[in-house]
Amino acid sequence: MTASVPKARADETVGVALERLREHKPEEASHLYLIDEASVLTGQVPIERLVAAAPGTMLDDLRGDPPIEVRPDDNAETVAVLAVERHDADVAVVDGERKLVGAIPIGRLLALLHEEHVDEILRRAGVGAAHPSPTEAHETIKAFRARTPWLALGLLGGMLAGGVASVFEESLKREVTLAFFLPLVVYMADAIGTQTETILVRRMVYGRVALFAQLRREAAVGVLIGLTIGAAAWAGLWLLGGRGRVAAVVALTILSSSIVATLVASLLPWILDRLGVDPAMASGPVATVLQDLLSVAIYLGIATAII
Repeated sequence: MTASVPKARADETVGVALERLREHKPEEASHLYLIDEASVLTGQVPIERLVAAAPGTMLDDLRGDPPIEVRPDDNAETVAVLAVERHDADVAVVDGERKLVGAIPIGRLLALLHEEHVDEILRRAGVGAAHPSPTEAHETIKAFRARTPWLALGLLGGMLAGGVASVFEESLKREVTLAFFLPLVVYMADAIGTQTETILVRRMVYGRVALFAQLRREAAVGVLIGLTIGAAAWAGLWLLGGRGRVAAVVALTILSSSIVATLVASLLPWILDRLGVDPAMASGPVATVLQDLLSVAIYLGIATAII
């Protein structure tokens, strides 16, 4: 934020405002902020309207859209997203009494968003936000240490999934065709979970999310997705192979895992947020491992019950 912003009263003229601009030379000049005698923010005038108007024009006649108002302690990323969504050039910062404190220029907001997006891309890749470029030997070791824990977690998850599958060895022996569709059900659970996580993390940027409302909504979405994709899978497998029981197992698994994936993907970012961990991490290896284990267990459990 910069406190050096142009401001004037709505009952002043363009000529007076421009003269004050020349004298004080503010750091931020995308808008002229309108205030009253107590410095309370009452509106704004886009700077292009100001310079194009006649000197005798009243500032009140040049008002633009109401400014975005934020508090000094508001989340920086939330502020940046709001500004981009509104297509505003900057954001007004006010105190508890709505007195103008300063403004945040658009350049600083864009720089913040760029930094946040780069950090999120790195986290989704399973590395830290400060991940070094391996151009020297010691940086290569740092890169190795940053990436290995997440890959080790994936390895552990894969071994656990194999252990879960071994519990249902007899079912697989009775119907070996079940093994052909294991990647399909795992992929569908991961894809649905990733969609939910991405949407939820984006919503969390705007503020806190009501957990139970989120769970109810996503469970309903999971049911609809599961019914649609499951029915399509059942029809496709029936037409291609004619194995009715296998088709039913795959369809029921997709329905069940769709619901479970949306619930897990909703709970995990919420839990991480409460623990003070960036919820963007929920769309990485942790969620993938959980969803893989659950989808394998659901698939082979349903197969055991039906076949």
